[in-house]
Amino acid sequence: MTLLLYGIVHADHPLPAGLRAVARDDLAVVVSDLGSAEPTAEDARSHLDVLCGLITTGPVLPLRFASTAADDDSVRDNALSTDPVAVRLELDRLTGMAEVHVQLTFDDTMVLGALLDEDPALARAVTGLDATVERGRHIAGRVDAWTARQAETLLRPIADDLVRLADRDNGQQRWALLVRHDELDRLGDAIGALPVTATAIGPLPPYNFVSLPAKPVSRWGF
Repeated sequence: MTLLLYGIVHADHPLPAGLRAVARDDLAVVVSDLGSAEPTAEDARSHLDVLCGLITTGPVLPLRFASTAADDDSVRDNALSTDPVAVRLELDRLTGMAEVHVQLTFDDTMVLGALLDEDPALARAVTGLDATVERGRHIAGRVDAWTARQAETLLRPIADDLVRLADRDNGQQRWALLVRHDELDRLGDAIGALPVTATAIGPLPPYNFVSLPAKPVSRWGF
């Protein structure tokens, strides 16, 4: 039966019912039997739930959803073929850590006011359709750059590491933060105190902070 792969862990990582470890030496891949021929949306939700549970009991290097293998030997020959020294170092580095996604929404009037203070020339009138379109693109780019700088300034002091995520064309800033499990409550308070509208989702597996060779992202985004 085809196996669905979740992540790389230490071989002695505690596992809930329904999961098992395919081990090579002190490393293992957490797997389960895949009932359907192709992973489904329900499998995607379950996959993320499993990983969120696993990170509460030890470090996990998450594998992209829909990573599969024909059998245990295939798991060892592929998912566990990465340099074991590098894998152990990553597991050590991410011990006690989780990822949190934060979305920041800045007030448009405040942002434009700040940009005009920096560059009053942005308020100069232009004529013609092409010039107007180009001015709009220029201002949009300036808005994005300004809000990105502000987001990093606000978030860097409250995270061990952070990375900007792809935007969804809505003008909001989306960032992934790497934080310690025992700092999650403090992080929530800090996010709530930010001077912008902020929402957070987590704790999540540290997809954006694993420094091993990247896997293709599935259509579910992880």
